[in-house]
Amino acid sequence: MELMKTKVIMVRHGETEWNVHCKFLGSVDIPLNEKGRRQAGYAKEALKDEQIDVIYTSPMRRALETGEIIRGSRTLPILTDEGLREICCGKWEGLDGREVEERYPGQMALWRKHPEKIVIEGGDTFQEVSDRIIEAFWRIVGSNRGRTILITSHMICLTLLLMHFEGRQISEIWDVKPIGNAALTIVEVSDDDKVEIISWSDDSFVPEEDKKGSALVAGRHRPGQESDE
Repeated sequence: MELMKTKVIMVRHGETEWNVHCKFLGSVDIPLNEKGRRQAGYAKEALKDEQIDVIYTSPMRRALETGEIIRGSRTLPILTDEGLREICCGKWEGLDGREVEERYPGQMALWRKHPEKIVIEGGDTFQEVSDRIIEAFWRIVGSNRGRTILITSHMICLTLLLMHFEGRQISEIWDVKPIGNAALTIVEVSDDDKVEIISWSDDSFVPEEDKKGSALVAGRHRPGQESDE
């Protein structure tokens, strides 16, 4: 007998102004910018023929707004889940990498080379975020077996989830493909909880001019720099 599968479509939120300036955003609740709303619109168009049964989102405005744009005219509620929040960067939030290095010497090198060891004052560790997103994922899947689920969330927490599925270590987070703004990441989960990654950060539907800078990471890139991944 073929096992029933649950399809999970995960979308990173569209661009915000702090993404443009490579600032640590984390738990700061700012909206999408104009380009971010366009990006979410492209994701909506890419998913127009997809049967979506339920939508979950991070409570952060940028993720919620992305989910609302993708939902469009579908008559579906959007359920917020605290487990889908981005990493909190505590005292670093609102700063770019240069500013963090000026205030906290040596921390940027640790962030880049040993992310598993970084402890930000007032913030989350990568392990805490990984544990939180994994728990949220399985809770959501467990409540929606056999359905198609849309999740709108954030780069780091979605990346940590995918790395968990691949058996990777947190130390490898900067070695994997970064998730672009409004990119689609799709997994299928069988009834025996085997996870197959169907796509990882597919933004092929986003015009090139609106992809620029969409995979920049605070602390690894500079304002105005294109992603080197």
